[in-house]
Amino acid sequence: MGTLVISIKENGKYKYSYNNRKGNTIFTSNSHLSKVQCISEITVLKKNFSSLNFIKYKTPAGKLYFKIVVNDFVIGNSRKFTTPLLLEKGMNDFEKNFVNSEILDFTESIFEDLPPIFETL
Repeated sequence: MGTLVISIKENGKYKYSYNNRKGNTIFTSNSHLSKVQCISEITVLKKNFSSLNFIKYKTPAGKLYFKIVVNDFVIGNSRKFTTPLLLEKGMNDFEKNFVNSEILDFTESIFEDLPPIFETL
């Protein structure tokens, strides 16, 4: 089973990614202004999973990836794959496990209030 990880990007916006059971990122969403928007989109996608469209692409360097589209709106992109077989495996994993994936929230740092380990000399 995979996981959906919500995190904050360097620009302060939120995103979520689908990671397979080995922890490899398969898919990353577009940016969102809040964590609530990420959770809302995940919920809608899970409820309407059968309406998702997968569109395959190839980079000029020959890498393969897919985009997920709902009603002509791109939700996000997959990672880049080196072979058609790996692309199919990534898509199959997403299709098989996305709906039952648990959500992990990595938007809050639990380490901010800890004292530094080493003092400056």
